[in-house]
Parts: sequence; C-alpha cells; structure tokens
Amino acid sequence: MKNSTSIATILAAAGAAFSISTRADTVTEWNQNFELAAKAAAQLPPIEARSAAIVQVAVFDAVNGIEQQYEPYFVTESPPHGARGDAAVIQAAYITLKALYPAQAATFDAELSNSVASLPGSHSNSQSIARGLAWGEHVANLILTLRSTDGFSAVLPGYFGGGAPGVWRSLPTGTNADGTLPAVLPQFRYVVPFTMISPSQFRPGPPPALTSQQYANDVNETKAIGRVDSPTRTAEQTQLALLWQAVSTADLFRSTRAILPRRMSLTDEARLFALLGMTHCDALIAVFDAKYAYNFWRPYHAIRLADTDGNPLTDPDPAWTSLVFPPRHQEYPSAHSIATGAFMRVLEHELGDKHAFTLSSPGYPSFTWTFDRFSDAAAQVKEARIWAGIHFRNSCNVGGAMGVALGDYITHNVLRPLEDCHEGKDFRDGKD
Repeated sequence: MKNSTSIATILAAAGAAFSISTRADTVTEWNQNFELAAKAAAQLPPIEARSAAIVQVAVFDAVNGIEQQYEPYFVTESPPHGARGDAAVIQAAYITLKALYPAQAATFDAELSNSVASLPGSHSNSQSIARGLAWGEHVANLILTLRSTDGFSAVLPGYFGGGAPGVWRSLPTGTNADGTLPAVLPQFRYVVPFTMISPSQFRPGPPPALTSQQYANDVNETKAIGRVDSPTRTAEQTQLALLWQAVSTADLFRSTRAILPRRMSLTDEARLFALLGMTHCDALIAVFDAKYAYNFWRPYHAIRLADTDGNPLTDPDPAWTSLVFPPRHQEYPSAHSIATGAFMRVLEHELGDKHAFTLSSPGYPSFTWTFDRFSDAAAQVKEARIWAGIHFRNSCNVGGAMGVALGDYITHNVLRPLEDCHEGKDFRDGKD
C-alpha cells in the first residue's frame, strides 16, 4: 500500500499523529525528544541505536520501578514512597539524553522545564513530583554507569580488508583511492549486548562460496536490478530503496508512536520502547559480529571483479555502480534486514501483526509508504536493499532470519510480566 506525498503534507501528518498518540504522555514526549536529538546529531545507525536503547531502558526502569508491573532491566532498588512515574520518566530521559548528546544540553534543559511544568500539580511544590524526578535521575545514572563499560569506546586497529576475491575493501571516493579506508565501527562487534548472551549468539554460517550457483544467482540479480541506471528496476522500487536507505531507529520509533493503542499505560509504553530500543541495538551488535567474522565484499567489487571469482556464471562489468553508495562495512549479512526484521517482530508480538502504519524519514521526505502488517515491512526492506544495489539476496534473507530469531528471543525472555516470573515460567526455549 503506497502513500506518496509532499513535504508539507508529511510534516503536517506527522504532527497530527504525534498530538493524537501522545495524550500529554511523558514517555512518548521524550521518545520524540530522542528522535529530534538523534536527527540533529546525525549519528551512524549503530551509535543511534545504542543511544536509543540507553534512553528507553532508563525510562522503563524508572517508571516500572514505581509501578512494579514487569521484571526490571537492571535497577532493582525501591523508589521513594509516593514518587510519580510521569516525573521519573522525564528525568530519566533528560539525564540520559544530556549525557549522550552534550552539545544539545540547552535544548534538553528547556524541554525539561516545559515538561515538568505541564505535569498536574507542578505549581504546588509537589513532593511526589520531586521524588519522581530524583528517582528518575538515580535510575538514569545507574544505567549510564552500566553502559559506560560496554566496550563501545574501545579503540581497535582499523580493518582495511584485502585484495583477494570475496574480501571486503572500501569503495573509492573523491578523497581516497579504492580500498584505502578502514571499515567503520570495528568495536561494535564486541559491545556488550543489552539482551543477548553474547554478540555471536545469532551468528549465521558463512556466505555461499564464490564458485556456487547461489552466489552467481545473487550477483547477477543485484547486477541487473541494483545498478544506478537499471532498466529493470521500477520507479516505485527506486523510491522504496531510497526511503529505506534513509530510515533510522528514530524514524521507526516515530512510526510506532503514531499507532500506539489509546489505552496503553505509561509503563506499557515504556516497556515497548525499551524492548524496541534494545532489539534494534542488539541486532546491530549481532550483525557487526557476523560482518567482521566473514568480511564479505560488496556488490560493487563482486561485479566489477567478477572475472576473479572463479565462477563461470558471472561476468565482470568494470563500470558498474549501485543506486545507493554502500555503508563502509562488510556486506554479509544485511544490517537493515536484521535490525528492521527484529524491530517488526517485536511489534508483531506486542501489538499483533495486522497493524497499519506509515514509514517516513526526514532524510527522504518526498516519499512515504503505508504497510498493512509489520511483517510486510520486514519483507520489503530485504527487497529494497537489493534494489539499492548494496546487498545480495542471501545476505538479506539471512539477516531477516536473524531478526526474527532475535525478536522472538527478546520478547520471550526480557522485561516479562512479574506474574509470569513468579509462576516460574521459563521462556528461553521461545515457547510459552
């Protein structure tokens, strides 16, 4: 289902959706504040995903510590008596955002003042608000301390790939010769996951051999439909490839805010956003683990250097260029396929698969797409990465399967209702 609109219409619709869905709700209000901060910072997707997870986990542990509906993520202390959950949400988000985006501190200060002032009872020196704010700050600092040693700041030697067939190397740009830039974020494969046992928990097997039929099929498909001037790619497929290239964690959160059930509680919203934030980040940790394990080359080099792969079913095209300039990291598996697939799988578990929502991004504002099901989005992103010319079908299918497995694992094992925990249920096999 398509919905292509003008920039003005998109912005108006986004504003309307936000005003309807939030209901003066501090969880969604500060989730939007994260979105705006992330867009202003223009971070690489894994960095943005980690930031989102930190903010949303702090928000969840702050409000859930007061409401006591689900098992906590990390903070097990008791909050001050009478502390207000909505105030705790505000302060937890404020403290984490200010730590993660210090250059935007003045903006967060203003948002904090406005947000607290809008709380009922805020003008009467409310002790419950003060206690909520103090509790939210305490929880946020505990989460920030926890993640300060997660390995994200580690400095590792750059990986430059190599000249052997099948091995990743960087693409040429206006400022460097072919293969002279290292792959980005080599430390991300070692970052401590939010939910997984280890970064390699969902690592798949290797990509197909260069001499295989499957590899030849994948190369020839991307070669035909993914080239910048492909005569077989439709105008709609081109638009979708460019839209998905622009979509980030913050964009997925925005789409989610617009469809939240009206009667969803503050704690349930916080839990959903925490699950989604952790899912998206862990998906990228898992995929970077696999990418650096196999170091597979992008279609750009696979197609241009097809005469070196030993496969008689592939032919080189020395002038081939993809529709989208690929990210500077390895091809296998597809990061967008696992991250979006896992995100949509969690939404499918929590809200039901049949749920219409619209995907949009300020990074590609002239085109949107409305889905009838979350699973439809997970399926489409795999196609879009092939249409973009930056992935092979096997990599997208493998990434999508990793996303489903990760989404199932997280929803069955993390932030469970306390009654389920008290009954002693074990969800680690993925079954109720």
